[in-house]
Amino acid sequence: METVRKRIILIEDDDINQGVISSYVAKDYDVDVIPTGEEAIEAVKSTSYDIILLDINLGEGIDGLKTLEMIREIKGYSDIPVVAVTAYALPGDRERMLNAGCDFYIAKPFYKRELLEILEKIK
Repeated sequence: METVRKRIILIEDDDINQGVISSYVAKDYDVDVIPTGEEAIEAVKSTSYDIILLDINLGEGIDGLKTLEMIREIKGYSDIPVVAVTAYALPGDRERMLNAGCDFYIAKPFYKRELLEILEKIK
């Protein structure tokens, strides 16, 4: 019996981080990389994702938390697991992300194993 691969949307504006994170998960997941919050909102309207990996500081445009707020309003996305993948790592940042609707939090830089452990919890 063939296992259906889960589909991840990685919302990340940095090219290097896009490549690193995609390479970490590509063996076990199908990944769509989207660089902006605005494009991510459009993507989730037309594609069904199982997991969101979300950078918080997306540069120009809306930030990750506003993006998440808007995605949560889209049919089928109110309960999707969201992992905040962010460089915000000061005291209180983790709680801020979780209180804003993220289900998991991982601070950059991180090891591949750390991200895969979080994704295992979601399965």
